[in-house]
Amino acid sequence: MVIILLGILAALALPRFVNLSDTARLASLESLAGTMRSTIALAQAQARAEGLVPILVNPGAGQTAYIIETEAGSSELDFRNLCPESSAELGDALDMADYMRLSLTDDMTITVDNQFTRIGYDITGNTSSGCYVLYDSFGNPDCTVTVVSADC
Repeated sequence: MVIILLGILAALALPRFVNLSDTARLASLESLAGTMRSTIALAQAQARAEGLVPILVNPGAGQTAYIIETEAGSSELDFRNLCPESSAELGDALDMADYMRLSLTDDMTITVDNQFTRIGYDITGNTSSGCYVLYDSFGNPDCTVTVVSADC
């Protein structure tokens, strides 16, 4: 009788614990997205304080006029929106993770190219599936941070 009762309790409790894991993943992604947005706002504020303004046409010359110095190092911003490039080529060539001083947990991964940073648990190239945060540094008129939670 005790074994049956424990089995019933386990069957009822297990789905709740599984759901807590999903909730924890989503909460960590929301926190990560908030950190990205704060990082972007700080970089944009510093750029504006240095007299930079967004422009519509690539200024050429490797965008050297769009490099700012931060605590993480020097790196370029996108000329259209003053957002940190996902993976910059100039200055100290910082990635978004460098700006954030991000340390990933063992179950999280990151992919980075010049335009996109994806950080999360189940990263796909399709923005309608997976479990990650997507940063698009070339968004126009502004960069975007999106939590993709379809598979969390």
